[in-house]
Amino acid sequence: MKLTTLKMAVLGALMLPTMSVIAEEAATAAVEAPKSDFSVSGNVGLFSDYIFRGYTQTQNNPALQGGFDLEHSSGFYAGTWASNVEWSTIGGSSAMVENSLEVDFYAGYATELAGIGIDVGVLQYWYPGDPRDGAADADASEVYFALSKSFGPLGVTLKNSTVVSDEAWGFADMSGENYTDLSVDFPVGPLAVSAHVGYQTFGSAAGADLDYTDWKLNAEYAINDTFAVGAFYTDTDMKDSSWTFGTVLVGDSTAGAYLSAGF
Repeated sequence: MKLTTLKMAVLGALMLPTMSVIAEEAATAAVEAPKSDFSVSGNVGLFSDYIFRGYTQTQNNPALQGGFDLEHSSGFYAGTWASNVEWSTIGGSSAMVENSLEVDFYAGYATELAGIGIDVGVLQYWYPGDPRDGAADADASEVYFALSKSFGPLGVTLKNSTVVSDEAWGFADMSGENYTDLSVDFPVGPLAVSAHVGYQTFGSAAGADLDYTDWKLNAEYAINDTFAVGAFYTDTDMKDSSWTFGTVLVGDSTAGAYLSAGF
């Protein structure tokens, strides 16, 4: 049976004080609830090319990328990130017979001392799929150490990543090889601009002609608190004879664009 209008009015009047008390208690509890020491963030992006340390991982094709990060107020953090790739299966001497994905896992500690940011951690690159018999492993493990400093609107970061696995990215005897890079970030009007230069070593076992320098210029515009668009230009001094996979010089000059989101 439906309640009459009078009954509804009476019932509403009786309920209002109770509901107000409940709402007030809930608001008080929300204010008094302790803030969590953990925070979670995520990111996703569509890129015209996946460029890793100056060279294409997708044979100049688009890449969909994304990841999640878990941070603690103490400075410890961990995360994972993934992207489609194509490099691992190109050519008869490729590292893998079947693979189209890179998944990274990392953990570290970040803090600040005397105005200098310090970041140290470990990163595992994993390429799921079918490895080629007799080929060096595509998976790689690195430890990294970075220092950062702000000079007004200018941010400077110096980072070194050292391979700790015997094999990495299809190359043998890679343990102890380094990638050292310097990045500078600065605003230009509404744009966040970054400039980068890095140097990768491969050691005598892989051949000194494989060592190379890469550089990159990136400009990004924040559409809102979630979305951003950007454009980049990157190049290397890789030798054509050493770094041509299939028909692509993987370290050739590349201009690209992307749309990303953070949440």
